Amino acid sequence: MELPPIQHYDRPVFISGHRNPDVDSIMSAYALAALKHALGQKNVTPICPGILPDRAAWIFDHFKLQPPQCRNDVYLRIRDIMKTDFPHVTADLSLFDAVRKLKDTGVPAMPVVSADGKYEGTLSPFSLLSDLLNIGSEEGQSLTGRSIASSISMIRAVLDAESLTGESNSDNKLHTFDVFVAAMSADFFDRHLNASMNHEPAIIVGDRPEIHLRVLQRPIKLLIITGNCPVESSVVELATFKKVTILRTACDSATVIRRLKFSCPVCAASLNRKVPVFSPDDMVREVRLQALAASEDVFPVCDHEGKLIGAVPQTAFSAPPPYSMILVDHNEVTQGIPGLEEIPVIEVVDHHRIGMKPTVEPIKFTADAVGSTCTLVAGMYRSAGLRPTKEIAGLLLCGLITDTLLYQSPTTTAQDRAIGAWLEKISGTTGGELMEGLMRIDSPLAVKTSLEVINADRKNYEENTYRFALSQVEENNLELLHRRRDELLKDMNGIIEREGLDFIALLVTDPVRGNSELLIAGAVPIIRALPYGKRSDGIFRLPGILSRKKQLLPQILAVTAAVPKTL
Repeated sequence: MELPPIQHYDRPVFISGHRNPDVDSIMSAYALAALKHALGQKNVTPICPGILPDRAAWIFDHFKLQPPQCRNDVYLRIRDIMKTDFPHVTADLSLFDAVRKLKDTGVPAMPVVSADGKYEGTLSPFSLLSDLLNIGSEEGQSLTGRSIASSISMIRAVLDAESLTGESNSDNKLHTFDVFVAAMSADFFDRHLNASMNHEPAIIVGDRPEIHLRVLQRPIKLLIITGNCPVESSVVELATFKKVTILRTACDSATVIRRLKFSCPVCAASLNRKVPVFSPDDMVREVRLQALAASEDVFPVCDHEGKLIGAVPQTAFSAPPPYSMILVDHNEVTQGIPGLEEIPVIEVVDHHRIGMKPTVEPIKFTADAVGSTCTLVAGMYRSAGLRPTKEIAGLLLCGLITDTLLYQSPTTTAQDRAIGAWLEKISGTTGGELMEGLMRIDSPLAVKTSLEVINADRKNYEENTYRFALSQVEENNLELLHRRRDELLKDMNGIIEREGLDFIALLVTDPVRGNSELLIAGAVPIIRALPYGKRSDGIFRLPGILSRKKQLLPQILAVTAAVPKTL
């Protein structure tokens, strides 16, 4: 059978079920990622919102598969948009080489780091221009006036010069030189030196032997010969004796002067130390306005020790997110992993009602009224002419039987049963055997905190002006619900207050006996309007009710439509 054409994704893709995921949600995400990989789409990763549930952990262990990565959110963080290979320079690099790197890389600014990698500031054309115009602080004064702070090795490299008095590449000691150009008579130049010299002089001169000898009578450190002019051997010998370095370059005097200004190390220039510095863990949404309001092109990213680990161009804060999402077992942002609202959704595979907000671009949407999302994912394997592995088939079967309560739920369809039989053949096990193993997992009401029970599989809704939540857990011993009623109600009311909900309901289902009981907190008019029988402790009996999606939710929606919130 010919396989469908591969849809290549241009960025990483996460596949996620709803927050507080159940088995169907986790297994469908994992199996769909495996299908994408089999079709050649390698940059697809399944994730599990929050903590992996005990039953899901048992399934992965049973089939010897590595569970998906657990994430609390998908909020964009600085690490997601930063460039770890962004160009930077060390503080001891010559400004000449730094400017050349700016030009060659085309970046608008570069972070500067110390020898041990710690961020020291940012070098930009604007800061260089400020130095050249002598604007601002007193830093960077080597770019203006007569003085330069540099080493002989840096000067030699910047001038592409040869040393006539021996090796100078190793002379890395920083000196402050007063630069003089011998462009006048020897006598006048001598008087000029006497009047202007404050630091060690660096003399620039061409083919003028009388100047060569004259300046060597002074305590100078550096003599620069321009235009590759000849130098008499007596001058070289005297300079060597007096430990004066003679550098000869092909550059003319004007070029030498210009380059000398940039022979100082980067640390001698005025660095911008007011640029906001971000941590890789910073949420983009929390720093975006700060970044966009700043008149900076590049923002350094540092670790907790202050060491540079990357940089973020300002354009990255307004660029599309670097990854996309595929949703399984839900299609509403309010039910998704936190941060989903920031990430473009490119595909949905679901068996619930459609409550998704409009998307900017067309997306692939696979939906059907079946009992399990795993049924749909297994069907996608068949449509592609592929068989899942034995292990993946087992995962899909687990998701199918838990969501259909081993085909007892009213949501179960003939398609679920047919897919289940197909998966049993591939996996080499039966749904009954897997359900038996799953039911041996500890009872949630026996071992979990009340908040864990409530949030284990909770979905939030906004309908008919009401904001509410419906939770569901499977429990063989419904008596535990009555024992823990008070603490459950206390935490349910706490959630209502913290999240601004109108009410919250907990559906506790016994899949073996085919019954459920309902505990609800919040809006009294809604509670009074429910058409279910109530025990003396306020817990509703729901005989034959197994499905939150198909049985409880429609009834809740009917009640919220009939009971105005104003009452």
